[in-house]
Amino acid sequence: MVAAAAAFAQGPNVAAVPAAEAAQAAPQAAKTNVEDAYRGIVKLEVAVTKPNYRTPWQTGGFGRGNGTGFMVKPGLFMTNAHVVADTDRIYISPYADSRKLRAHVKYVAHDADLALVEVEDKTAFAGVPCLEFSEDIPQLEDRVRAIGYPIGGNRLSVTSGIVSRIDTVPYSHPRNSAHLALQIDAAINPGNSGGPVLKGDKVVGVAFQGLQEANSTGYVIPMSVIRHFLQDVEDGRYDGYVNVAAEFMPAENPALRQYLNLPQDATGCLVAEVAVGGSSDGALKPGDVILAVNGIQVDSSAMIMLDGVRVPLEELAERSFSGDKVKFTIMREGKRMETEGTLAPMAANKVLARAYDVLPRYVEFGGLVFQPMQADVISARNISPKNYLAEMDNYVRGGGCQTKEDVVLLTNVLPDEVNARMDDFGRRVVKKVNGVEVKGLSHLYELLYPQDTAKRPAYTVIEVAGADRPLVFDNAVIDAANKRIGTKYNVPEPARLK
Repeated sequence: MVAAAAAFAQGPNVAAVPAAEAAQAAPQAAKTNVEDAYRGIVKLEVAVTKPNYRTPWQTGGFGRGNGTGFMVKPGLFMTNAHVVADTDRIYISPYADSRKLRAHVKYVAHDADLALVEVEDKTAFAGVPCLEFSEDIPQLEDRVRAIGYPIGGNRLSVTSGIVSRIDTVPYSHPRNSAHLALQIDAAINPGNSGGPVLKGDKVVGVAFQGLQEANSTGYVIPMSVIRHFLQDVEDGRYDGYVNVAAEFMPAENPALRQYLNLPQDATGCLVAEVAVGGSSDGALKPGDVILAVNGIQVDSSAMIMLDGVRVPLEELAERSFSGDKVKFTIMREGKRMETEGTLAPMAANKVLARAYDVLPRYVEFGGLVFQPMQADVISARNISPKNYLAEMDNYVRGGGCQTKEDVVLLTNVLPDEVNARMDDFGRRVVKKVNGVEVKGLSHLYELLYPQDTAKRPAYTVIEVAGADRPLVFDNAVIDAANKRIGTKYNVPEPARLK
């Protein structure tokens, strides 16, 4: 993976450069001094249109922002996904240059907060050297420099600090992902996002977020995450992270270890939960003790050693791809055994993650607004956890994502005579339409708007969770009501399904 990332930085194509070409390019790269490398660090200015999850058929707010990027191939720049999320236009300003050049997103990994942006006029960067990636993760107390355009400035800013911690932390952009990160004592301010962090003259990470509760504390995406992104897009698309789909807990308590017939040492952690249908289903069971993963010893706090750094055992999946095998050495009911799982993305992630670069999906029928259960919808409508938590848990961990495309929520009622006295049914999970279990938003649309209206029943009966009665519509008047409601509330189409 290191070789792939290093070759990517040097090559003329998206695919990794052959080793022979990389070797020929290496002497030229070695001559690049630090000041010359700054020419490949650019300012990004973006125009953004935010989606509107309260009224999903309407456009959200407009805004502007800026960030930093750095050239990894001629005309191709790495930055943060959150810098270019939901953008209408992207402009790149070269180093010490007043021009604003149009650009577009080529690849984006919202779950890793990384993106590659391509400038339309590559001749503007002729002769500008690409920054070179390091092959190593910095160690504690190593000195690094964060370079970028913070607070909207037009000149490069350089801050210096040391690596103060290496740990797995939540990435604030996707909201549901945690990856390895470097903590540094150089401030990461707005506008620094996407800028390179250098040790000597090589990139060791990408600045991406700060900590408001602490002074001069910033976080950097390290090379392990960057390499994963670059290797993933070598085939021309981004597939995303795989997941072990299991939860682990420490087995440090002496009484617990005695109960599990484990030696009183620092080896082995406990399997707390396994997602139905996930990567570890069939390979692990709750109550198993994991002793090793792919031959790497697991300690009693569910940590392993990778590249000389102590990390959670899930980090092994962080460096793997869909279809990769993971081998577990476990104790089950006092017997030592080997099991194997096949890593895959977690289908339920779309429920837990924020969505970007897409318009909100919805169905409107009789003034009732239906949306898929996802983080953006729950936040926008301020839906109480008691109304969806059980369904979410079943979808994410209980195997519901194998049989359902979405969990559908009734999020709003647009007042009209056809839905009189239904306004107190909102913000609930939709269960059935005319006795048929709803499998997702597209399925709901098919049930509410059948292609053959001649076979439509006299009434549409909608059942929602937690309600003591169904919602009933007279289909003799529903078409006129849908047209009236669409005009009154400016709903251009009854649904957006993609």
